[in-house]
Amino acid sequence: METKQFKSVGIWLDLSKAHFIGYHEGEAQFLETLISPHERIKREEGEENDTHQFSPNPEHMSNNEYRKNNITQNELNEYFKMLENKISAYDDILLFGPGTAKDQFKNRIAENKSMKNKWVSIQNSDKMTDNQLLAFVRDFYKS
Repeated sequence: METKQFKSVGIWLDLSKAHFIGYHEGEAQFLETLISPHERIKREEGEENDTHQFSPNPEHMSNNEYRKNNITQNELNEYFKMLENKISAYDDILLFGPGTAKDQFKNRIAENKSMKNKWVSIQNSDKMTDNQLLAFVRDFYKS
């Protein structure tokens, strides 16, 4: 089956990856997995904790928090932009998974005028096996 015939998609997502599961006429099928550029733990050489980075000069210490936050936000924006490009072909979108990534992504979709006519739903779920992901999407769209 081609992905173009799927008008409904379930996306299990967290901050590290997103699994796309297409749904059409009672059948659910894995479409693809998108890996996020977001890194949870960033350490640079010479860094002892998240707040200070030491240079060769022992008198110079810099607060690293602002720079790390900017990097994280840019990575998340890039990840969400990649997701937006992938979902443009679908009319019905189910976002599910652990954490707050699905809520952040739904808010981003709501701000995008080109996504205004899309139907988006959010469900909470934990980590699942491949078969559980398929069953979750199938059961959601059947009811």
